[in-house]
Amino acid sequence: MRAMELTKNLDNCKSFSEILRDAGDTFADKVFLVDGSRRISFKEFDVLVNKCCGMMAGKGCKKGDVISLVMKNSADLLVLYFASLRLGCVINPLPFHLGAKEASEKLKFVGPKTVFSHSSLTKELSGSGLRAVTAQEDGKEMLAGLISDYPEDAMPQIDVDPDDTAFMYYSSGTTGSPKMIEYTVSSEIAVMASQLRAGFMKDIDCHLVFLPLGHTAAIRYSIFPCLLTGSKAVIYESFWKLRPRLWEAVKEEKAGFFEVVPSILIAILNTPYKDYDKKNVKSMKYIGCGSSFLPKKLQDDFESKFSIPAANLYGLSETGPTHFEDVFEKGRTRGNIGRPMDVVEAKIFLENGEEAKTWEQGEIGIKSPGLLNGYFKNKEQYASCFNMDGYFMTGDIGSVDDKGIFYYIDRKKDLIIKGGVNIVPSQIDEVLMSHEAVKEAATIGKPDMFLGETIKSYIVIKDGKDPDEGPLRARCREKLGDFKTPSFFEFVAELPKGPSGKVLKRILRERER
Repeated sequence: MRAMELTKNLDNCKSFSEILRDAGDTFADKVFLVDGSRRISFKEFDVLVNKCCGMMAGKGCKKGDVISLVMKNSADLLVLYFASLRLGCVINPLPFHLGAKEASEKLKFVGPKTVFSHSSLTKELSGSGLRAVTAQEDGKEMLAGLISDYPEDAMPQIDVDPDDTAFMYYSSGTTGSPKMIEYTVSSEIAVMASQLRAGFMKDIDCHLVFLPLGHTAAIRYSIFPCLLTGSKAVIYESFWKLRPRLWEAVKEEKAGFFEVVPSILIAILNTPYKDYDKKNVKSMKYIGCGSSFLPKKLQDDFESKFSIPAANLYGLSETGPTHFEDVFEKGRTRGNIGRPMDVVEAKIFLENGEEAKTWEQGEIGIKSPGLLNGYFKNKEQYASCFNMDGYFMTGDIGSVDDKGIFYYIDRKKDLIIKGGVNIVPSQIDEVLMSHEAVKEAATIGKPDMFLGETIKSYIVIKDGKDPDEGPLRARCREKLGDFKTPSFFEFVAELPKGPSGKVLKRILRERER
C-alpha cells in the first residue's frame, strides 16, 4: 500500500494510536526504525509502544497529562513519544542540547507530570523539583528494562478529542522570545495527508534522520511520513557525528531522502568526501532544506556538486509544512518555496492590510487546518498573530509570481531600516557567500544615531582563506551598490546557532545594543 492509498484512511483517523496500529498491521514485518544495531519492525514498534504505555500508566501518567522528553535522538525517544499519544497525554519534547539548566526553566513553565530524560540530566532536573525518570543512558538499554515486565497486548483505545492539544513544542526563538506552541491531532493529520498528496514522499523507501527529534522538523518531514508509507527511518544522534560517513550511510541503507538546515548544507559542501561516487548514491531522490533562509547559490552549488535536487522546505513551527517545492516538476527553477499544499490558503499582505499584487513584496499570511492551537499560557500573543481576515501572519517577507509559486525573502524582524529605507539582509548574505573565501555570513542592522540603523555583516571564513574585508566590500559594491554595502565587517570563528542549526541573528543584534 503506497502513500496515496494511505491518505484515504487518514480522513477517518481520530488518533495517532489508530495510525500506529494500522501501520503495525499493514506493514508488520517491514523495518520501521534503525538505531545503531537495532532494527525494529512496524509490528515490533507497536508492541514496544504498548509495553511503554503500561509502564507509564504504572507511574501515574494519564490522559491530559503533559509528558516531557529530554533525550538524545533514538528509537527509545520515539517509543515514549507515541506511547504518550496513545495514552492521550500531551507530548512535550525538548532539544537535548538545551542542557539541564535551560531545560529545567522551560519545563517548570510547562509543569509536566513526568520528564523522561537522559541520565546526564536526571539529577539536575529532579533537583529543580521536576519528576524526572532516567529513560536513556549511553551504552545501556534503559527503556527496555523499564518496560520489560509489561504486557504486549494492545492497549484499550483512549477516547481522545482530536481537537484538543496533543503536542507542545518549544520554538527556537530565532528572532524573538522562545514560546511553547500547541498543536492538535487533527491539525497534524491534515498536514500529513496534504504532504503525501503533494508527492512529498514520492517513491522514497528510506530516510536518514539526524536533525533533533526535540524539534518538529524531523518528526513532520521523516517520522510521520515513514509511518504512513511503510518506509524506513535510520536514526542518528546528530549530523555532526555522521558527517564523515554521510554518503557511506546513504549507500548502506539505500536512503532516498534526508533533511538539513542551511548550516548543515554548508558543512556538507565543505567536507572533502574523497570517496564520493555518484553511482553509489543513486537511491537519493532529493534532500529537503528548511528552518531558515536557503540562499539560491547554496541550492545551486549542492545540486551541481552532488547531482541531487535540493528542495527549499517552507513552514513555521506554528503552521507546519505549508508549501512544497516539487523538485520533480518539469521546467522547475530554483530559488523559490513552491506552491501552497492543498489544505493551505496563502497570501501576501502589504503593510496596509491589502493583498499584494503579483511579484509585490509583503508578509506571508496562512490559513490552514494545520495551524497551531495556541501559545501555552499566552492567549494574547496567539490572538495578535492573525490579521483582520483570519490569516496567521508569519512574520516572513515574500512574494508570489503569476504561476502561484511563492518566494521567501527574509524575516520581517530581520529587515534593516537604514535612513528610512528597508534593506533585506539575506540579499547581502547571499552576495557575501558567493565569494570563494566565505563559508557563512549573517547580516544585521547596527544601531546608528543618524540613520537609525546601518549594516554590519558577521563573516565565517573558509579554512585556509584570509579574513580580508576589502574584496568583500568590493563584491557588495559591485552587486548591491554603496547604500546596501555593509559599513562594518566582523570575522568570527562561528555564528551563534540554535539546536536545530538556525543562525540566531537576535543574539548578534544584542551584541550591538
